[in-house]
Amino acid sequence: MTGLFAREMLMLAWLPVLIIGAFHYATGSHHHWVHDVLRRLYYVPILFAAFSRGSAGGLSVAAFASLTYAPHAFLMMPGGQDPGTTLNKLLEIVLYNVIGGVAGVLASREAARRRQAERAFEEHRRMADQLVRAGRLAALGELVAGVAHEIKNPLHTIRGTAEIVDEIVPRDRDETRMWTLLRQEVARLERIAERFLSFARPSEPLLSRQALGEVYERIGELVVARGHQAPGVGIEIAPLDERLCRRPVEVDRDQLAQVALHIVGNALAAMRGSGLLRLSAALREGAAGEWIVLRLENDGPVIAEEDLERIFDPFCTRSDEGTGLGLAIAERISEAHGGHIEVENTGVERGVAFSVVIPVARGD
Repeated sequence: MTGLFAREMLMLAWLPVLIIGAFHYATGSHHHWVHDVLRRLYYVPILFAAFSRGSAGGLSVAAFASLTYAPHAFLMMPGGQDPGTTLNKLLEIVLYNVIGGVAGVLASREAARRRQAERAFEEHRRMADQLVRAGRLAALGELVAGVAHEIKNPLHTIRGTAEIVDEIVPRDRDETRMWTLLRQEVARLERIAERFLSFARPSEPLLSRQALGEVYERIGELVVARGHQAPGVGIEIAPLDERLCRRPVEVDRDQLAQVALHIVGNALAAMRGSGLLRLSAALREGAAGEWIVLRLENDGPVIAEEDLERIFDPFCTRSDEGTGLGLAIAERISEAHGGHIEVENTGVERGVAFSVVIPVARGD
């Protein structure tokens, strides 16, 4: 049970009002000082409700206290009548409601400010983490670029030589299959070297102002096309409402699509050919402005907690065949757009969601 009738509200607000009322009715009218104390004890549960549940809680408990106290205050009861003056009792009931409402409003404002401060702190912490990661990635990128260049030079030589020799290799020999395998592996090494270079020296995004609806539609088409490579996986593209469709973003649509495809590729590998992949978008309010959140959620196995913190690090992969660069490249592209990527487990054993967070374009 939640809200106004949660367990703590029952124990620390509603029940104390009943107990105070019971003491009122059980105490004779000749005990003036006891009734004076009991009237003021109502403020304790009222203030607790206000600070716990805001103005709704404060006003609700204040009204309940007023209804509990009023019959004893103004009607003749078997145990006598409250000895206070009529004006004092009226003012007391008015104050119950005024204090319940005012304290509730102040508590709600304080809670809102606290949530805003927590969001701002979280954004600053994330930005600090990004700066630390960016420093590490820059140093690693220079190293990877040098290694990739050194690898590509002999690979070009090997490939050129293989193309020349390929023309004189007999096609009817048993060794031909091994020769074909050699050429395929050389081509694969070249692709890996290219991925290293794309991580180390990513191209600058060509940003242009576009409506989110156009970008979302393009990404959705590519996600569906990529999903067709795993027939057992269902693809769901959540529709955008009209207001969100018109939100402007400054992005390189091709690079943002590349981010989505890197995430989808990792998701399909983790899902192993079955499950559901869902794309959706939402608007997020932050201390630094408005953000668009593109969310890619799948029902593959969850990611271990120790891996969540380093999943965007280069060469971090759970696949025997992957290089661990896809998500690192996706993160660098997101940062170049002024955003970032978040990852979370959405279930206990299955369910992972990646959220690409980019800023809403400012100005007209």
